[in-house]
Parts: sequence; C-alpha cells; structure tokens
Amino acid sequence: MNQALYSTITLKYLTKNHPEFLKNIHFKEDQSFDSFIKSRSGNRFLWIATYNLEITIGFENHRKECDWHFHMGASAGNNQNQELEELTQELNKILNNEQVFILENDKYIPFDENEEQVVDENNFFFVWDEI
Repeated sequence: MNQALYSTITLKYLTKNHPEFLKNIHFKEDQSFDSFIKSRSGNRFLWIATYNLEITIGFENHRKECDWHFHMGASAGNNQNQELEELTQELNKILNNEQVFILENDKYIPFDENEEQVVDENNFFFVWDEI
C-alpha cells in the first residue's frame, strides 16, 4: 500500500466516525496528513497523523511540543482496518473521559492503573474535559 491510499482510507474513516477532526487537517507532500482538535481550555491538542503508513495519536501543547504519542501498529497498511478500530477505541476512551492523565513536568501523560507507575503526592489527575 502507498501513502496516498493509506491516508485516503483513513480520511474516509475519520469522515464517517470522527468528523470533528476534519476541521483542522493538514496534508503533507508525501500525502500523509495530520489533524487535531483542541481541548476545552485550548491548552492541548489531540492529534491524529498518518505518517509512514502508520496511524499515530498524541497530545501537543501550543508550542508544538509533544506530551506523548501512541502508534496504532506498524503494519504498513496490512492491518489498517484493525488499526482504525483501535484508533476509535483510544479516541473514545479519551473523549468520553475514561482515560485519566497525570500532569507531570507540564505534560499530560496517560495513566494506566494496570502498570506500576510511581505517583508523587504533588501529581494531579485529569480527564480530557479538564485539560
């Protein structure tokens, strides 16, 4: 699969399933794209990208500094349907305030209660609507 086709399929999926991301979409020379929505406060951007035949999501601040990002597999398009389903699962967790984030060094990092993460008493927890 080539980058143009990969991005076209992803764009059609976003149009049907996550149209809020279509308001801010930027296409690159290689036919990849990135798109984003702003948090309620405008403090962070939740972005989706299709670079290198891979769907990636993450948070970015207004200085374009990335807090975190997550890759939906690296199948070069061979498992794109599965990766798009995973994208929806992750976006729904974030947008429905099910994913908790910990504020650490001015970065909102996903908190996974199943992993052993050291939580300092000075850390604060947030969900998407609070960021």
